[in-house]
Amino acid sequence: MNIYDFTVQNADGAPVSLKKYAGRVILIINSATKCGFTPQYDVLQDLYEKYGKDGFVVLDFPCNQFGNQAPGTNEEIQSFCDSRYGITFPIFSKIEVNGENESPLFAYLKSQKGFAGFSPEHPLTPMLQSVLERTDPDYESSSDIKWNFTKFLIDRKGEVVERFEPTADLLEVEEQILMLLRQKDVTEYVYKTQGTCSTEIRLKLEGNIVTDISFTGGCNGNLKAIPLLVNGWTVEEIEEKLSGVLCGRRPTSCADQLARAVRAAYDSKRAV
Repeated sequence: MNIYDFTVQNADGAPVSLKKYAGRVILIINSATKCGFTPQYDVLQDLYEKYGKDGFVVLDFPCNQFGNQAPGTNEEIQSFCDSRYGITFPIFSKIEVNGENESPLFAYLKSQKGFAGFSPEHPLTPMLQSVLERTDPDYESSSDIKWNFTKFLIDRKGEVVERFEPTADLLEVEEQILMLLRQKDVTEYVYKTQGTCSTEIRLKLEGNIVTDISFTGGCNGNLKAIPLLVNGWTVEEIEEKLSGVLCGRRPTSCADQLARAVRAAYDSKRAV
């Protein structure tokens, strides 16, 4: 099991499979709009803008379980994040991260990485310790989420590699993100077609992102344009936009075959 096995809800309540983010380095957070850690949104957005093109994404799950500091509706939270911090990474529907109604995703994340303590040098650490000790003197022994802006770092294979408490130095978080981004998950694959414009499609994937395409045989006039169009797209984006696309009356086309090829290449990588 990894995080790709989970489906969550976007801010409109529609289901989103986390397979959509396969192959990327992911930082999953539980957030709040009225918290002392809310200004971390600024740094998180900067990280997303800085490394998004390299395959990094932040997935934000608002939660009102800590001090009632995320009281708004999904729409109000989206509006706040947009107007105050210019957030462009995905913000999902509000959830609970602890207890009877906890999100299955966060139950899994907690099972993979438990609580390892707050940073002693952070100015808000004494306050957090005091608040938590009043409600649960043994809070350090559980893997529960302790406060807003706890973060889980996920590698390109969907595995949980690190947990950061809200007091963690965000420079340390960035260093860990960079380390995972540098670990390229590259797959080279040859797809042989039948009865279409091309006889062979050669692909290179980094995670689930197509970084290089070449063709042999076929009507090169049409084929030459395709790599320029889709290089940098994810497997899911190519499937969504090119699957079933026809070329005149042909039952298949270069576009449709490319969608099949990238899926075959990605599935071969996951099977290893």
